[in-house]
Amino acid sequence: MSGMRIPSGDTTLAADLVTPATPSGAGLLFVHGYHSSRRKQTLRAAEVSERLGHTGLAADLSGHGDSPGDLRECTRQDYLRDVVAAYDALAAADDVDRIGVCAASYGAYLSCLLLGERPVARLLIRAPALYIDADGEDPESRRHLRKLIDTNAALANLAAFDGDTLVLESEHDEVISQASIEAYLRAARHGTHRVLAGANHALTDESSNAAFLTEIIDWFAGL
Repeated sequence: MSGMRIPSGDTTLAADLVTPATPSGAGLLFVHGYHSSRRKQTLRAAEVSERLGHTGLAADLSGHGDSPGDLRECTRQDYLRDVVAAYDALAAADDVDRIGVCAASYGAYLSCLLLGERPVARLLIRAPALYIDADGEDPESRRHLRKLIDTNAALANLAAFDGDTLVLESEHDEVISQASIEAYLRAARHGTHRVLAGANHALTDESSNAAFLTEIIDWFAGL
């Protein structure tokens, strides 16, 4: 694994590139959610690299983790620019000729925007953000996140996507509504729906994280 900085507009993103001993030719881009970071994504990328031989890249979006920026000032276009920059960095890595995307929450939404910008071979979106209820824990962040989402663009891109899409739902998700899950499933041309039993939105217990990793390995074995 090697740390790197990825240029994105007038800033740079902190990222980790995980390269396998025997490359499969596939790359897997991990995109985290709002108010999250690449930390767990890098660990998952390492597991995928070891088991499947896929080159993995996980980056901190602007204002998250080790990447500079102010969350209150970052826009949807800023975050899309970040995801495109991370994709391009992975595409430029050695032995990568096709790319899949594994993303969660707001990162899943951004990944659907990415479909309109770059070719994606296979997609996994966990607890994809779309309709955000303003009520609940941290209502200020929820209201801001709602402003960062254009539902029509994400669903239109997913409807035009000809690859396979796995929509993963957390059984006890306290952030993402059932309406969001159903909207993504209706839009996906080749969609599969699975539920992480007992999981909450952030996957705060070990069993949920292990189950998620199993789903990632299973889904991207076909990449």
